[in-house]
Amino acid sequence: MNLILPSGVSLLDRLLNGGLHTGLLTHVYGEAAAGKTTLALQFVANAFRINFGSIYVNSEATPPVKRLEQIMSQSYNEAEKLVKILAPKGFDEQGELIDNLELYLREEIKIIVVDTLTKFYRLELEDKKTNYLKHRELNRQVGFLKGLARNHDVAVLVLNQVRTRLSGVDDFEPVAKNILDYWSDYSIKLRVARGTGERIVKKTVPTDEFSDAKLYLIERGFSSDRPHEKE
Repeated sequence: MNLILPSGVSLLDRLLNGGLHTGLLTHVYGEAAAGKTTLALQFVANAFRINFGSIYVNSEATPPVKRLEQIMSQSYNEAEKLVKILAPKGFDEQGELIDNLELYLREEIKIIVVDTLTKFYRLELEDKKTNYLKHRELNRQVGFLKGLARNHDVAVLVLNQVRTRLSGVDDFEPVAKNILDYWSDYSIKLRVARGTGERIVKKTVPTDEFSDAKLYLIERGFSSDRPHEKE
């Protein structure tokens, strides 16, 4: 049975028609420091609060534990049984880990996060002779994740880096746009705005009447409300 897993942030959940949907793949992309990891951890923390588990595939240099503890307001040790963190060391290892995610799935696991899906992929593209193989492998990894979502009734959330569009330096698009567009059920663009902690969140897929929201990044995660000066 498909579930909707809320983040607990009203505007974000409204953009996603209630939250992350099991059986679907959600794609979040944005510039550096926009809050992609925080957004993902918001869902992980809220899932934990309602006794659902998550698998967090972390390719970033910094483990997400400290940030998760800030959002949860409790020690990771208390959540470790329901939040499994896996850390591949390269693109090939990331692919092997994704292939074996079924080994970690349990009935209570409802979210799989990959942060950041394209980090190792971009590093591999420095060798132009193997670019086609790397494109194909990334497509395979995302397709496998989509299959996991459908076949195991879990919500898959992939975080993605961006690149500047040739048409303008002030705009950006996701890395491997064609691949992610093909597999994603929801796509969310996250942008740093001018105000302190202010972020603009735009739903690019699917397009409907409610597609833009303004959120605020604070110590405890994202908030729909403008923070007080002390925060």
